[in-house]
Amino acid sequence: MSDAGLTPKSPIQRDVAALAERIVNARPVYLDTETTGLERRDEIVEISILDSDGSVLLQSTVKPLQPIPAASTRVHGITNADVAASPAWPVLWPKIRSLIFSRTIVAYNAAFDLRMMQQTHTQYRLNWRESFEWFDLMALFSKYRGDWDPLRRSMRLFKLEEAGRYFGISLPNAHRASADSLLTRAVLHTLAGKPY
Repeated sequence: MSDAGLTPKSPIQRDVAALAERIVNARPVYLDTETTGLERRDEIVEISILDSDGSVLLQSTVKPLQPIPAASTRVHGITNADVAASPAWPVLWPKIRSLIFSRTIVAYNAAFDLRMMQQTHTQYRLNWRESFEWFDLMALFSKYRGDWDPLRRSMRLFKLEEAGRYFGISLPNAHRASADSLLTRAVLHTLAGKPY
């Protein structure tokens, strides 16, 4: 691990490090999903939830209602055969809910994972009544980096693998839910100046 995140240099970086430390100390869960795609009707095909200490609380493929497009398989490597015998979302949801209820959920691009959970609910005609506490690590890392994007007129956003590479974290970004959850945890811990 490099020392890029261990010695914040600017007041903003110090504020980010302090917030990261507060989040780590709150003992959050770390969540990541892989999906059939990025559009409004896409759904979850894999989910991983890690406890605050990095132990796996849930790691499961999910059988979607629609086939996994080849383009998505090229990203995450999950095939239709991989999910053929997997539980469907309504079977997994009670366990998922029990693991994240009343916990802070840290995700890299949290809005995407939340949207995919809601969309997957919708595919099964389930009502979404949940109000979980999400923390978006992508926004925090972007603030730490402080690179202005003049086209978006906001801070530049970085992919998870870019955040890991910036800090010299040796965990791969494999576009699989468990690996991405571990990398998310490592980035947050590095921002907080804590071992991962």
